[in-house]
Amino acid sequence: KNYCKKGQTVLVGDSITEMFNHTELFAEYTEKTGVSVYNRGISGDTSDRLLERLEKNVLNIKPENMVLLIGTNDLGVGADSDFIAENIEKIIEQARKRCKNINIIIEAVYPVNTKISKQGRRKNKDIAVLNAKIKDLSLKHHVHYLDLTAVLSDESGMLHSKYTYDGLHVNAMAFEIIAKEIIALLK
Repeated sequence: KNYCKKGQTVLVGDSITEMFNHTELFAEYTEKTGVSVYNRGISGDTSDRLLERLEKNVLNIKPENMVLLIGTNDLGVGADSDFIAENIEKIIEQARKRCKNINIIIEAVYPVNTKISKQGRRKNKDIAVLNAKIKDLSLKHHVHYLDLTAVLSDESGMLHSKYTYDGLHVNAMAFEIIAKEIIALLK
């Protein structure tokens, strides 16, 4: 038996999404609209792995809204931005094919803070290149592009220390800001 209701909102991504305290931050939205928010973030996920699980894990409930944040782990394993952008485009196309009127919100990949801890291959200059490609895809496919880089960054362009505990993952304070921005774009 499938316990998920169709036509809901789904958050999709990696550990940053998985950690999203969505139940409390979207409680008022759910109460007002009757639309549940499901979390389909999986720690360590990359764009290609998300593409593999998209149908059975996300699109099978025919969501009304899909909020996508993916790419930081791809950069972490050395994938180039073209590879990531191609996968994100396939995700958009697959979602639109399966769910004709789906409202898609693609988040820009959040910056990292290398002062707090080393982030391996993740570099803010590479994140900026990827985000420019994600923005182009969002314009091409007429989906929402949510870029919170300026809001989440410090004066040096790194993820602000008040919004992270490890330089990569955002904390509850950041999620409050992110949730408000997402809710404004949901249908």
